[in-house]
Amino acid sequence: MTPKPPIDWASYLAAFHARSPGITERVLERTLSGGHTPYRWLARAVSPRARLVVDVTCGTGAMGRELARDDRTVLGVSLSPDELAVAQRGAPGPWVCADAKRLPLPDASVDAVVSMFGAIVIQPVAEFFAEVGRVLRPGGMFAFMAPTVVPLHPRDLATSLGVVTRLRSVPRFPGPTEVTGYVPALVGTGLRKVEDARERYHFAVRTPQDALDVIDALYLPLTTPERRQRAVDWLVDRTHRDDDVRISIAMRRFVALRQPTPGE
Repeated sequence: MTPKPPIDWASYLAAFHARSPGITERVLERTLSGGHTPYRWLARAVSPRARLVVDVTCGTGAMGRELARDDRTVLGVSLSPDELAVAQRGAPGPWVCADAKRLPLPDASVDAVVSMFGAIVIQPVAEFFAEVGRVLRPGGMFAFMAPTVVPLHPRDLATSLGVVTRLRSVPRFPGPTEVTGYVPALVGTGLRKVEDARERYHFAVRTPQDALDVIDALYLPLTTPERRQRAVDWLVDRTHRDDDVRISIAMRRFVALRQPTPGE
């Protein structure tokens, strides 16, 4: 069997966000656990005293809206000009088009850094963590989210397995989603883990647009348009037959603190 060529993730992600800016936010803002979204859970990790917060891989600004306070600045950082253009219309910003491994910020200048999926998109992740450690002040907090498989129950997986069967592939990411604790990537960054928690969320599929959105929000670099359409059609058919069609998603919230170094 001829091996498949490696995925050009930079090109794929640029095209993905140019084609459907904001699609991830549209899905996650309706993905709920106990009435709250993953954005709300991530925002709860940020101290009310944090005045300057950097949102890395900010997308179209969902975290910026969640974190907004009169006495706080939330700086959104993304490599996608298409998503930043949408963000600028819906949240105050400021917004910066920049590489998360080369943030245009001085050392020890930031109270908190958050990122929804940066740890699985920005590679190598150790370089991303090192840059976070550089810009955070001593005592500053870094919190990010990543999809995972625990604590999903077998009954949660029926709809997802039906989707994967039609796609004939699974969603992919540039980096792994189950790096044990992410702790090895923290070595030498000045960051120390203080939390690694998990929560189960659900997205309700009620309309054909919901079905299209949830498939469009997946990173599927090796999946043909025909297979994507089969998955959408299958979900739409399920909505006609069943009252409760849910896509279950397990999310992981990882929190670290910036430790002071000698001389700080």
